[in-house]
Amino acid sequence: MAQYRIPEFTLEQRVEAALQMVSPHREWGAVTRLARRYGVSRPLLYKLKDRLQKVLLEALQPRPAGRPTQTTSLRIDRDFIQRAIVTLSLLKGTVRDIRLGLHLLFGITRSVGHISQTLTAAGTHAQADLLPPSLPLPILGEADEIFQGRQPCLTVVDGHSFLVVRLSPEASCDATTWGVTFLELQERGVRFHDLACDEARGLRAGVQEAQLSIPLRPDLFHLLRDAHHLTQRLEKAAYRAIATAERARRAEREAQGSHRRRGRPLKVRMPRPEAEAAEAQAIAVYDAWRWLLEEIRQALEPISPTGQLVATDQARATLETAIELLRELGHREVTTFADELEAKVSQLLAPLEWLEHRLRPVFQGVKEEDQAFILWAWQHRQPLGLDIEGDIPAELQAVTRAAWHLLGLFHRSSSLAESLHSWLRPYLQIHRGMTRWLLPLLQLFWNHHPFERGKRAGHTPLELAGVENPSSLTEVLSRLACPNRVVQPA
Repeated sequence: MAQYRIPEFTLEQRVEAALQMVSPHREWGAVTRLARRYGVSRPLLYKLKDRLQKVLLEALQPRPAGRPTQTTSLRIDRDFIQRAIVTLSLLKGTVRDIRLGLHLLFGITRSVGHISQTLTAAGTHAQADLLPPSLPLPILGEADEIFQGRQPCLTVVDGHSFLVVRLSPEASCDATTWGVTFLELQERGVRFHDLACDEARGLRAGVQEAQLSIPLRPDLFHLLRDAHHLTQRLEKAAYRAIATAERARRAEREAQGSHRRRGRPLKVRMPRPEAEAAEAQAIAVYDAWRWLLEEIRQALEPISPTGQLVATDQARATLETAIELLRELGHREVTTFADELEAKVSQLLAPLEWLEHRLRPVFQGVKEEDQAFILWAWQHRQPLGLDIEGDIPAELQAVTRAAWHLLGLFHRSSSLAESLHSWLRPYLQIHRGMTRWLLPLLQLFWNHHPFERGKRAGHTPLELAGVENPSSLTEVLSRLACPNRVVQPA
């Protein structure tokens, strides 16, 4: 009886038998001889013949001329979404990673040059679509510089809406470059209410060269950051003094005790009385510094803890007293900070003086308790979701609206520009520089993306800047992908 399933019937033997079965010159009795040679049945050989004929007919069918057309449809199912989530988490956003992502997600192969040219074209089109012809509202300017490989990027941000109005790599950050930058922004319809910046010489000189008649606000962010670093150093010094004094006390107890621990005696840096005096001094300096820093910080706030508007004269007196007390601590770094603070007192008080001057006619004839209520409502408007028309008495709505508008213009820091730089830094490090296409795309993305958290949640920077009906991020990306496509009106 024939063996119908034998392991000796290899793939090569199957191919040879099938070719002989489809041969038009096959002699009579050849099937019986093949069955005996390979030890298989005649029906199996006829099945191999039918399978080979089917494969040949399918392979030799006439095809359309030219390259095969690409599939334009994509099946989006649960497995594809899961694969996309995992794939996107592994990619860094470089040109080569984009190439890998296209292959892993869509099975498409594109050259590095093609991807680079696409990004360059998208950046060129994005450059022409960064901002509307003119912004309807004046901006609270925040200007700063970020460097990557010694190349500066000049950044200008709106302190109210977090709109990026300028993000451009330049060869230098001197006065001429900054001056040209400000002039170009003015030509594009950007109006400045004020400008907060650090002590960068080129930036401040550029404001003068551009002849911007706007108030320059001191950067409170850098002042508080330096104070925070000094707080950390004083705290560490206090803990070191505590550890030194405790070691000195242990060494004295062991020396005076009848039983001493095994090993060498404890080595101390200074005698116990001197160590305890240094400990008390370090703790006193730290505690006094923390208290005085909090008083300085509160003096610069527009609203006092009791809900009253801070008077400029009172804030100046508080700062001058705090500066004198800081110097009396006798600490070198604290004294240096006090000297720097004293040189900036007038600049730090300028926003408070402006707010006090503008609110004086608004609050004229308004009761003190009503003023306190309006200021309290301003401080808690976000967590309570207060609305002027629905939550403020009718007789106070006009005053509240004017006061809230002025309080919203109170500006004295470039912290939003620093926050934007923190967001930019990973992109600059990934691409190892500032490519011409990268920054326009990032600026366009930032201005059209809606915020997810905070007081700006649910709105884009363009909406907060007063632009009516700005394009959504999806529409912007569609225009960048197909810049030449003309949409016919419905």
